[in-house]
Order: sequence, then structure tokens, then C-alpha cells
Amino acid sequence: MSLTAKLLLGMLLCCFPLQVLAWDWHTKVTLSLKDQPLLVACQLLEKKYGIHFSYSRDVVDLSHRITLEVRNKPLKKVLELLFEPYDIASSRIGNQVVLTMKNKPLRTISGYVEDARNGEKLIGATVYCPAQRAGTVTNQYGFYSITLKKDTSSLYASYIGYTPQRYKLPATGNRQIAMALQPTNSLQEIVVTENMKAHLQEQTQMSKVNIPVTEIEAVPRLLGEADVMRTLQSLPGVTGGADGSGGMSVRGGSPDQNLILLDGTPVFNSEHVFGIFSVFNPDIIKNADLYKGAFPARYGGRLSSIIDVSMKDGDMKNYHGEVSISTIAAKFMIEGPLWKNKTSFVLSGRRSYIDLLMDDAVKNVMDLGDKGDFFAFFYDANARINHIFSPKDRLYLSAYGGEDALVIAQDHDYETTDAPDQRRYQEKSSFKLGWGNLTGTLRWNHVFNQRLFSNVTFNYSQYFFLTHYHYNFRSYTIDEHSELYGRYTSRIQNAVGKIDFDYRPRPGHAIKFGVASTTHIFKPGTFFFEDNSATPSLPDTSYNNFNTVGVDMVLYGEDDWQLTPDLHLNAGLHAAGFLVEKRFYRSVQPRLGLRYLLPKGWALKTAYTHMYQPIHLLTNNGTNLPTDLWVPSTPKVKPMLSKQFTIGVAKTTEDHQYEFSLEGYYKTMNNVIEYTEYASAFSSAGKKWDDQVIIGKGRSYGTEVLLEKKQGRTKGWLGYTLAWSDRQFAEVNEGKRYPYKYDARHNLELTVIHQFNKTWEISAGWQFSTGKPLTLPVASYEGIQEPSPYDPQQPVPPRADELGERNQFRTSNIHRLDLSVTYTKKKRLWTKSWNLSLYNAYNQKNPFYYYVKSDPVAKERYLAQKTILPILPSISYSVKF
Repeated sequence: MSLTAKLLLGMLLCCFPLQVLAWDWHTKVTLSLKDQPLLVACQLLEKKYGIHFSYSRDVVDLSHRITLEVRNKPLKKVLELLFEPYDIASSRIGNQVVLTMKNKPLRTISGYVEDARNGEKLIGATVYCPAQRAGTVTNQYGFYSITLKKDTSSLYASYIGYTPQRYKLPATGNRQIAMALQPTNSLQEIVVTENMKAHLQEQTQMSKVNIPVTEIEAVPRLLGEADVMRTLQSLPGVTGGADGSGGMSVRGGSPDQNLILLDGTPVFNSEHVFGIFSVFNPDIIKNADLYKGAFPARYGGRLSSIIDVSMKDGDMKNYHGEVSISTIAAKFMIEGPLWKNKTSFVLSGRRSYIDLLMDDAVKNVMDLGDKGDFFAFFYDANARINHIFSPKDRLYLSAYGGEDALVIAQDHDYETTDAPDQRRYQEKSSFKLGWGNLTGTLRWNHVFNQRLFSNVTFNYSQYFFLTHYHYNFRSYTIDEHSELYGRYTSRIQNAVGKIDFDYRPRPGHAIKFGVASTTHIFKPGTFFFEDNSATPSLPDTSYNNFNTVGVDMVLYGEDDWQLTPDLHLNAGLHAAGFLVEKRFYRSVQPRLGLRYLLPKGWALKTAYTHMYQPIHLLTNNGTNLPTDLWVPSTPKVKPMLSKQFTIGVAKTTEDHQYEFSLEGYYKTMNNVIEYTEYASAFSSAGKKWDDQVIIGKGRSYGTEVLLEKKQGRTKGWLGYTLAWSDRQFAEVNEGKRYPYKYDARHNLELTVIHQFNKTWEISAGWQFSTGKPLTLPVASYEGIQEPSPYDPQQPVPPRADELGERNQFRTSNIHRLDLSVTYTKKKRLWTKSWNLSLYNAYNQKNPFYYYVKSDPVAKERYLAQKTILPILPSISYSVKF
């Protein structure tokens, strides 16, 4: 070797650290880390001691944080301290340390999480293993399954409002472990640590809101009644109809595009008393979930939202009950064991007494006569039985029935004294309006093994609507009488059979799949008219008495999978077919959701949803009565379709005090329908109803912001929505897009609940919405005067209005403040509660409807409005035992 070569080799050896050639497992290492990722530890060892690490980023996760302080420890020991807690194995190959994951045997723990007092299953409870940073949540039936490494020693269970509980696991084997949680007795809810509850940013699901029953009961009440649907309308993206009218629109959709489920059974009309109350008695509700978008593949059949309400199971251990009376209704609920720890029941009922409160006032205003009558009420009743056959088998049987009725009867005796035509006669008339729901559910839960759970369901539901009209006129002095009778009815029935599976192969991986079949029986309208007068003007008439049957078939699968610590995927497919009138419609609906964790605890979420709806609702825009008719798709009217894309960010603070979400969405809708200009519910209920509708498309888009305070003495939420919604029909508005009737540009909702102590609680809710679209006449003209058919001496000019573009005007802004105070006193054997609520506290005159009014003196016409819900105080009293 030349002298030059020797000098170059010497210089290279001086520049290269000797440790690279000299390190071994006994090399003394000094290392100081404070809450640093494992990757930083590897970088320090490489820089200081020349130790190179080799690993696959897809297999080995070096983001785990560690705090470690060592001085002059052997390298082998230091690597064990760094990697052993995370099951990372280290080995030397050449001059590199190769990192791999240890292959440890797995085992599965499963069971139910329940309330320790009464055995009630807890939906959405968290089961977590801190040592392995793995967790899961219970499904809709309170069942959980988690697969862990066999050296796991304990699990934690937690649920909002309950004390977290640690459960020590047996050393080996797969086990079923029932976890019973005790409600916290402290004023403030327990602060759940990061290791025991998933943050909002860690959940893949977006556009979903869970409403605890405690919040439903705490928000201000209308006429003393708490209501889940009114609570949902205080959330961003959800709007209701005018004060005193029904209908709920979600992200610019129509009310029929909301799938409302009670124990998995569809409810076709969820409203009492023209939308003031819903059919859901809060005393029997256990859980309520609202999906506004990013629908999981297991749901289908509607375009805009899913409202999934679950009833209580019933106390398995003791008897409990509640009796309550409010300004408008009285109700009760009782639950307890039929066979302790085996069979439970829960029963509830509610009945209004509107007629008792308003009878005299209505008679005076409407002049019903001495023998006239006013009768109005609603009732609903729920029942459920829950039986445990074995740790693997449970049976549930539940039912609901409810009805609204309004009867107005007039009865007058008249006598004329003008000679020579002195006459006596009697005039009677009665009008009856009614509607109601009936549902029944039979459900069987079966646990095949620790990882596979199934639910078999059979349910039935029906909705009916009816009107009766009877008019009778009879003269006592001459042979003259007239009698008219009319009846209109409408009905839809559903029978469903389905089986759902829930498979949990490993932590961070949940698979759901199932199949269902639904038979729809449509009886959209039967009209009967009869004239029994002395000289009948029309023959007896009965028509539209027919049924249409449609069969809906569904197959779905969805996979919720944590691909990496930062990336979570929910992918699914919902395949459906609808058979009606020898026509078969097919639909394949992909569902996709992604969640990616960003720095500083933020999450980026996005979702794409394709939805399909084979049934339609014919809506009469000219009335606030529930005269809407459910009809199937036909060869002329295809199923409605929608595509929705959603993107947003979400975050929960480290102390779980606050949650924040921001979402933007864009939704298109095809095959939406609307009555032609002169059609109505009564004229188009026959077999050819599809000749009296027009078919078009719609779209909606907007942004929603929700800030929630979840814990502490003061809780509540602030929501804001900026949204657009429009429709387009070739036959309407010259084919141009126009604002949909539920289009409201700005919506703001603020709800605050403050608990002073265990006795006193106050709440307030303020809502603001910009005006809704309205079509108004822009001009009117009068023609040549013609004789009046009623009085030839008084000719009247015909008048016609020229309407402007569809929905180009806006009503005035709508806003309202509601207040509530609750006093609760707990006794040894029972608890009493007083609630005082103030609806529309500053008496804002929000419109119920608008009409054009003429001023004959000024010869002007102007827009006037009617308000039916002014400031309304209410009080309720309840006793729980």
C-alpha cells in the first residue's frame, strides 16, 4: 500500500466513530427521555453510539411515547425497557438492530355492559385495555367483544354518568364477563380519563349525534312535556316546521326522507297534536341516535336521516315507577322483574286532556250549539318484555300503540217567526279527524362465540289516517231533509324479517353484515260519499278501494377497520331491490368513511354515501293536517336516489369537557316528486295517482358547526348552520331551480343546562332561523262584472292573481327563547320533581301561516300572518318510586 493510501485510510478511521465497529449488547448506554416517541430514542442511540435500527413502518409503531432515565446501563437492558411494554422484539443482524413485533397468543373477552342497579344494557359503553391501548364500544344491545394478548391482566369499562370500573381478567382462556357499572352519585359526572373513553377525533363515524335521555328531560318543555324530536331540532342541520305544525327537515330534505325507528321498527308519523309533541314518551326511552349523513351500510330506505330510538329493557332486580301530570297530559311508567334476573317488563302510558281544558273556549268561539261537542286528545302506550334464556340467548318483545283524534260536532235548533213562513228546523254536523301508529317487535339476540353476535328481528308497523264528515238537516214544518256522509281513509303497513351479525375479529376491526326483507302494503286512499237527502244530487260513491304490495330486499356488509394508528376506514355496501307491479328496481349503494388523525389532536373526516328510497309521500302543501299519503314507486315514478359527500374536522379536549366539530356537505337528489298544480290528497289517491305528480331533482349543501360542553355543572351546546336547498321541475318555474320550502339560510341554536346542586336545575334554549321561502302574487286584475250566483242584485267582478316566481319571497325571521326550572327532592322511598317551563318567553309572534288581506278603504292588499303559539307557561309534577 502506498503512503498516500495509508494516509487516506487513517483519516477515514479518525472521522468515523469507533462505536460503529465496536458496539455490542453489553455496551454501556446513558439515555434521558421525557414523554418522547420511541423514534426519538432510536435517533439518539444512532447519533450517540452509531447503532442503526431497521424496521417496517407498516408493522412497527414507534409513535408510542415513553419517559425513561438510564445511566451506564447495558444496551440489551435499555432496549428491553424501551420496547418490551409495546411487544416490540429487537435482534442484531450484522451491525443493525432489527425491530419486529412479538407474536403473542390472543384471547377474546366478551359480554354485556349493564347498569348495576337494574340490569339495563348500556349502549355505546367503552371497554378499554390501557396496557395495550386497545378498546371497543358496546353495540345497540349492550354487547362487547375485544381480542387481546393473553398476558392482559385487566380491562376498564366506562359510560357517561357512571363510575368507571376495573375488571381483573383470569390468567388464561376466552371468557364472557358481565360488567356492571354504578351510576355516579356526585353532582358532576365523573371525568373519564383518556385511557377509558375514545375522543371524538378517534371515532370514524361523522354526522352522528347521540342524545342522552338526561338532556332530553332537562331542556325546556312545551306545555310541561319533554320531547326527543324537539331536542333533535335544536341541533345544526335539523329544522322543524312552523310553530304549531309538524315536519322535520334534515340537511334540506323533506320529512318523508327521515327513517324513524323505534326498537328497529319504522314509525311513519312520529307526531302528536300537529307536531307539538312526538310519539316518543321520554320515560321509556333508553337511547336516541341521529345520523345526518355518512350512513352506515346497515341502514337504508331513506335519503336524509336516520333517527334510531331504543326503549328501556326493564329492571331485572326491583320494581320502579313514575307518575307525572303536566299542563296537557298525564302519564305513568312501571318496570320490574317478572322473574328476578331472568325476565323483566316495562309498561308506560300517556293521555292528553286538551278537550277538557279547551272545551268551553272552543264552544264559545265556534258556536257549537247547546248540544254541540268538542273532543280532542292523543294517547300512546308502550310495553316491553325482556327474557334471558342463557348467557348466550336473550329474547325481547315490544309494542307501541298511539292515536290522535279531533271531533267537532255542531247541533242547532232554529225557528223563524216571520209570517207566513214560520218554520222550525234542526241542523247537525260532525267532523272527525284521526291518525295513529301501531308497532310490534320480536327480537332474539344470540352469542355464537366471543367474537360473533347475531340479532334476529321480526317487526310489524302500520300508520293510518281517517276523516269522517256527517251533515244532517231536517225541517219540522215541511217535508224537507238532507243528509250527507263522507269518509276518507289511508293506511300503510310493513312486515319485516331480518338478521344482523356483528363480528369482532381483533381490536380496531369490526365487521357487520346482514339480510332483510320487507313487505309493504299500501292503501293510499279510500273515499266514500253518500247522499241520503230527499232529492239526492249524486249517487252513492265508493272508489279507490285497492291495495298495492311492494317487497323490499336488502343485503349489506360494513367493515370498520383501523388501518394504522392514524388512519381509520369504514367501508360498506348496501344492496337493495324493490318489487312492485311486476317491476323490479335494483340499487347498489356504496358507503365510505375515512378518519385521519392530524397533529395536536385534530381529526380530518370524510365520507361518501349513496342512498335509495323506494316509497314516496304525497304532500298536500295547502294544509297542516297529516293528510299525506304513502305510495310506492311505480313504472312511472322511480325510487328516489341521493348522493352525499361530507368532509369535516373534529376534536375533543383532553379533559373531555368540550367537543368541537365542523362539517361541510353536498347532496344531490333525483326522482323527487310533487303534486301538479291542481291535484290534492283527495283527488289523487286512486290507482292513477302517478298521473298527478311531477318528477324532478333537488340538491342541498352547507356547513354545520357544533360546540358542546359535555361535563360539569354547566352543560349544553351551540350549533350554527349555513345551508342552501333547492328543487327543479321541468313543469315549475319555467324549469329553473327555486328554493325549497325548507330552505333557511342561517340557523343558530343555543342550549344551556346548569345544575346548581342536587335539587335545582335550570335550562334555556334560544333558536334563530332566517325566513322560509314563500310564493306570493305580484299583481292582480279584475274582469267584467258578472251577476252573483247568490244575489243577482250584487254583481261581483272576477279577480285573478298573477303569481311571481316560485318561492322567491322570504318570510320574516323566526326566533324564540324557552326557559325551564326543575326542582327535585329525594326522599327515602321516592323522589318528587316540579318543572316550570316558559315557551316563547318574550312572546315572539312567529308565523303559523301567511295570507293576503285586503283593505277596502285604502284599496290595498297586504301580507298578514297568523300566530298560534304565543308565550306559554306550563308546569308538571312527577313522582318516581
